[in-house]
Amino acid sequence: MKITRTLPHTFKCIGIGLLIAGCGGGGSGSAGNASGSGQNLAGSPSSPPAPATAPPDSSQPVLALPSNVANGSTVALECGRVYRGTLDLAGKSNVSVKTNGTCGKAVITPGQEITGWTRHQGNVWVAPVAFDAAQVIVDGRPMAKAHWPSKSQTWATSSSTSANSLGYAMPNGDLNGATLVFRQHDWSIEARRITGYSGNTISFTSTGNSAYYDLAATQPVKFYVEGKLWMLDEADEWVVNAGKLYVWTPDGQSPEGRTWASPDMAAIDATNSSGISVEGVRIYGASNGIGAQGARNLRVANTEIVNSSENGIFNTGGSGLNVDGIAIRNTRHNAIYVRWGGGNESIRNSTFDSTGVLGMPTNSNGAVTLTLSPGATVADNTVRNSGYIGIRVFENSTVSRNTIEGSCQVLTDCGGIYASSENQQALNTRIEGNTIRNTSPDKRLSWGVQLDDANTVTVSNNTFAGNHNGIMLFNSANINVSGNRFDGSTQAHIQMAESRSGGVRNNSVSGNTFTSGAGEEMYRVSSDLGSAAVAQFGSYGNNSYSSSNSRFANFNGELVTFAQWKSRTGQDSSSTYTGP
Repeated sequence: MKITRTLPHTFKCIGIGLLIAGCGGGGSGSAGNASGSGQNLAGSPSSPPAPATAPPDSSQPVLALPSNVANGSTVALECGRVYRGTLDLAGKSNVSVKTNGTCGKAVITPGQEITGWTRHQGNVWVAPVAFDAAQVIVDGRPMAKAHWPSKSQTWATSSSTSANSLGYAMPNGDLNGATLVFRQHDWSIEARRITGYSGNTISFTSTGNSAYYDLAATQPVKFYVEGKLWMLDEADEWVVNAGKLYVWTPDGQSPEGRTWASPDMAAIDATNSSGISVEGVRIYGASNGIGAQGARNLRVANTEIVNSSENGIFNTGGSGLNVDGIAIRNTRHNAIYVRWGGGNESIRNSTFDSTGVLGMPTNSNGAVTLTLSPGATVADNTVRNSGYIGIRVFENSTVSRNTIEGSCQVLTDCGGIYASSENQQALNTRIEGNTIRNTSPDKRLSWGVQLDDANTVTVSNNTFAGNHNGIMLFNSANINVSGNRFDGSTQAHIQMAESRSGGVRNNSVSGNTFTSGAGEEMYRVSSDLGSAAVAQFGSYGNNSYSSSNSRFANFNGELVTFAQWKSRTGQDSSSTYTGP
């Protein structure tokens, strides 16, 4: 099966059971058994640690942010100083925020250093805290909120589930106000606020957090709970209880002098603003680094956004976002998030590191998520270690010269670069000159480039290395795949799949270089309409193939040699093949 989506986010399973294995399956060693080499539902245990990011300098008095900022004004912050709170630019226009001086970027943070630690018991330490923390950072790295089960197990499985409840015999009944996190699908993780527990039934309601889809569970699900003191039972965890912060540091030592906590507050609130410019500042330990829902023409340059408990830049409903030369690191959900609305974004020369991989598994739309934004340019960026998609774009967009490495670490049905259209409308989008590496080589349903129901996309001159699969064309037409290099895929370099709704036609695969050194297939192609439909997927020619084995392709469930591939497709006679 393959999971596809109708924008912005509804999903269905359809039956292409031969080759895609979207809702289950085994290994890639034989025809008709096409899932990957396994999946790590936990995600986080195999993810690299979050980059250490130095907390703000607490040696000088913290400064207050200006209030009542006038339209058209400049907010000049002193270099090297720390400003606490939220800079309120909601509804403002043409305001510039910058650092004044050359002694280092000014820092804006809603958080603060936590002091006065004493040992609570064992390796758990406690200190007073004046707010309900949304994030705790030790030695520059965010820690996980206390949870059950432990990280080594990650998930429990419910005995029953309904829209507002879940059945399980919990080890402790103190759950009211905690958070329930569950995973029913490959591509999403949901969260709910627990309202009660009785008779082995957990009752819950929506969190109201836009990072989640609020999709109801319809069957027993994998889940964990977080946010209660009794759950604090291992290193690298924290929880707030009755005005006190409890922490078990990674090394078990005192948190004194190295612990930072933040409330659920943005560093800059630019909601419904216009023409705001943020340049040369550092944003640390906020919920949204820049909360800019509905903002138009927001410009962010030469800025760091570090350790965000929600998103780096939240610009859903806005348009014209311009990002140049920034770094967003350690983001709980999404680095740049434009879930709906949008248009004419420019994302350039920036680094997005560790998005959606912090702590326990959580939902993420992607590092750079421009779900319905027409006319976007995403160029010359580095995207590393993403829980879900690396870069997502829509129509009339260009994705060029980016390096995308380590996407799809937590969620699957996922691509390093992803594009989708509704009803195969023409996207007129170009994906060119990118390097896409290590897109979950150990997870099924992950691709370097994933195109769902797409039409009129050019994928050219990219380098694919060490991905589970190179490219997926699902129900996609008029796709030009040319001049790319493929090497080291776990399963297949190019996949094409068609449901009974059909539509995989007029695709072109030409002038590419394929190397298969570990048994991976050059192609994996299938249709619910049968082998005759597969033969009509497109044209193949002028490619260079090199393989260490005779298994060239998987043609609708049949493993074929290069000679058989040419016979089945009636194509590729102009290509070269080196191998057994």
